[in-house]
Amino acid sequence: MLGFAVVLAISAASMGIAYFGFERVLAGVTGYRNSVSEADLARNIDRELISYRALARYYVVTGKEDDATAALAAEASLKDTIDQSMKGTTNPPRLDQITRLAREFGFFTKIFADILKVKRHSALVTQNQLARGANMLRYKLDDLPSNADDAELQTVQFGAKKVADQFQAAAALANTFVINSDQTVATSALARLKFVENSLHAVSSNNEKIVQGLKEAAGLLEDYRQALTKLVENAKSIDELVTEMNESAAAIVKGAGAMKADLLADQQRLEAESDATIGETERLILMLAAGGFLLGGTLALVLGKGISRPMIEMCRAMRELAGGNFDVVLPGLGRKDELGEMAGAVEEFK
Repeated sequence: MLGFAVVLAISAASMGIAYFGFERVLAGVTGYRNSVSEADLARNIDRELISYRALARYYVVTGKEDDATAALAAEASLKDTIDQSMKGTTNPPRLDQITRLAREFGFFTKIFADILKVKRHSALVTQNQLARGANMLRYKLDDLPSNADDAELQTVQFGAKKVADQFQAAAALANTFVINSDQTVATSALARLKFVENSLHAVSSNNEKIVQGLKEAAGLLEDYRQALTKLVENAKSIDELVTEMNESAAAIVKGAGAMKADLLADQQRLEAESDATIGETERLILMLAAGGFLLGGTLALVLGKGISRPMIEMCRAMRELAGGNFDVVLPGLGRKDELGEMAGAVEEFK
């Protein structure tokens, strides 16, 4: 019974060590899987951010509504990816990283919303004020000679043509600025508009209709200058917002990179811990198996001798008794077991 108990204890200890070892390995594998899942989400954030930032920059260049729609769709996709990452993360430090990432994303979206607002306002100014004002001013300059007397016709016609030519050059620069937002071009356009204004004031007439037409042309020219000035201010504002957007995007990329690096380090740590646990469990089981084998062999030897020794002594005593030595005392006499009962029965027989 003692031998079986020891063997069972050794088996139970071996299975217990194996169980807890595999539990540790299972915990490590589970953590590794979670880390890989979080790393996939971090890579999704990085990929969606690159797409969103590229589309936002492209819209800043083109100003087309289709490009704005694509950028907003990418923004929604990036938001969903960040939300999924927050839901799929349970590690508090990593959750704090994602929270900071979401905060930077909020700043980025706000900046892009401001850019979108300014760009749309610039498009309205270009369409409703700049382009329409230029056409109205051209029509007004073309209409000036029709109201002139014969005596002033040549002078008014020459002055109107000079103003129109100068305005044409200024409008060409303004249109170029609308396309490329070059501040140098805008400065040149505003300077040429000043020349147009001087040339317009140089046109003189005693005809009330022409004087009134010149005043209206001057008003249209001022409206055109104000519209161009507003576009210049909007372009400067967009440049500032783009700088802020790039800084915010860089912060998001840095945060995503730090999160990916942390996840990679965590995966490497979990992998090393799992390998160490597996090796340690293998060594413990091997040591316990070797110890159990040696202890089992020792116990078998000790228990075998312990079981056989009384019977060997009994057989020796019985041979002596059979040889006529009735003085021999059988072993086990007085014991409360089968051997003792046998010895007692032989003593009574004697």
